[in-house]
Amino acid sequence: MIIKKIKYLFLITFLFMAANAVNVFGSGTTPSQVAYFSIAEGFDTTKSYEATFDSTRIISGTAAKGSSVNISVYDPDVVIDGSYSRLASYNLTVGQSGIFCQTINLKLGKNYVVVTAAYNGQSSSYSTTINRKESQIQSDLDGIIVLPGQKYAFNFIGKQ
Repeated sequence: MIIKKIKYLFLITFLFMAANAVNVFGSGTTPSQVAYFSIAEGFDTTKSYEATFDSTRIISGTAAKGSSVNISVYDPDVVIDGSYSRLASYNLTVGQSGIFCQTINLKLGKNYVVVTAAYNGQSSSYSTTINRKESQIQSDLDGIIVLPGQKYAFNFIGKQ
């Protein structure tokens, strides 16, 4: 499963980098390097909230070589001096490949995740809230059968 994800990440990254290389050289201009910062996996950058049962999440993406990438995880339910309590911070420097990858830990409940890339004094960021649910909920949901047109759900042993 992990090997498939890694292969998929490299394929997506290669295609993304190839498409951007064509755009850069075809336009005749040199755009801001941070403009090419993107998240390939880890969370959907178009959503501000998502739920999971996983205790970890792999966040990966692309940025210009030499970019500094910071991934911070906060607890939005704990505010100290007007800011969310930081649970963890991961600092990376993007290498020659232009790819970054980091596994982050998620606590039960809400985790506010911010990924920021900085290069040549410019920065870009993405953020989302990932709500980690208890694995018992997943087990309970796996045991439920809902039939079309039925008002009630039944578990595998027939209780209503």
